[in-house]
Amino acid sequence: MKPSNEYFAALEDSKRHHAVHKTYSGKFLRPHAPFIKEIIDRLGCTSILDYGCGKGSQYDWRNADDTGSIPVGMTIEEFWGVPVTKYDPAYPPFAAEPVGEFDMVICTHVLGSIPVIDLPWVVDRLYLLSNKALYIAEKIAPVKKKVFQRPDLHPFGWTATRWATALKREKNIEVILSVREKSTDGAFIERYRL
Repeated sequence: MKPSNEYFAALEDSKRHHAVHKTYSGKFLRPHAPFIKEIIDRLGCTSILDYGCGKGSQYDWRNADDTGSIPVGMTIEEFWGVPVTKYDPAYPPFAAEPVGEFDMVICTHVLGSIPVIDLPWVVDRLYLLSNKALYIAEKIAPVKKKVFQRPDLHPFGWTATRWATALKREKNIEVILSVREKSTDGAFIERYRL
């Protein structure tokens, strides 16, 4: 399956957004770092691809909070002990196509930006690039910023069950879906599904 015209339109919107705004920094990866570290250690991962890494500033950031799970002064890559290959087709410094397979592929807050019609081939690609684990995180709530010309074409507001169904493939790797949703009491809840 090839990318749709909607995919290319969304990609162009994302490129324009990258050029003008400071968002898409990748900071939403930080809360996931300890969970990803556990997977890295348990499966012995030595190569990681961040698919849709944004501007990649999550890898420049150093933890300054001594109450966090990442040691003070460490970057995420130092904490994980594994260098990360960064890929984001909408951000020129990281737009080079990834080559080969990686022990783990991370895709946080990216798939919600992909047109629904293109999700099958993008998800297939994530599986092809991974040989041990795939970690996907998405928000289950209305998105505040919509940079796309046609937001109705994107999976905004999908349920965890719908995401799990869309992501399921037959490959013997560990797949983690982390979803965040706003509950009736206003708290955010994270759930992990294998």
